[in-house]
Amino acid sequence: MTSMASLADNRVASYLARLSTALSAVGPAERDEIVREIRAHILDSVSSGTDAAAPVDRVLRLLGGPEELADRYTTERLLTRAGRSFSPWLLLRTSWRWAKLGIAGTITFFVAFIGYAMALALTVAVFLKPFMPSRLGMWLGPKTLNVGVPDHPEAMRELLGHWFVPVIAVAAFAFAVGTTQALRWLISRRSSTPAYKAPAQDSVRAQI
Repeated sequence: MTSMASLADNRVASYLARLSTALSAVGPAERDEIVREIRAHILDSVSSGTDAAAPVDRVLRLLGGPEELADRYTTERLLTRAGRSFSPWLLLRTSWRWAKLGIAGTITFFVAFIGYAMALALTVAVFLKPFMPSRLGMWLGPKTLNVGVPDHPEAMRELLGHWFVPVIAVAAFAFAVGTTQALRWLISRRSSTPAYKAPAQDSVRAQI
């Protein structure tokens, strides 16, 4: 019994050490708090067992690998920050991490990518306009409407003229602000769940 308990303790210690290493992006105080929380969760889940090794193995399987668990904690931490931020870079980086965890994150990342890509493309067009004043514009053709340099301008009509720069600059700003607000809303609407899923006590004991 003692050897089995010792083996279980070693597995828990090894798991927590790997978790602490994987949480290198988190501050020391928060990292220690997370490790203490996971240790308490493991001990609470197996406290009533007579064979320590079996429930420990099961709890660790349910938690997932230390690196995976650390990634979930880091992503949740970023989501909390991003939900209060107006930084496009933080929102884009956070939505990319969130996309790895499920469909909601994937949808959010596509919104971020498309919205910020449009804002960037329009901003580039504003800066290029002075260098291509007659070629770059908003062009209307028989079947198309686009912003850029058309292949056959003779078959199209430029709509904005000298208004191109202010109108496109406002559109770029609107895309950037609209995308930022949409991302903050999507992040705030997420269901905030713990980075780990606590197994039911009865279910754990049934495995002993």
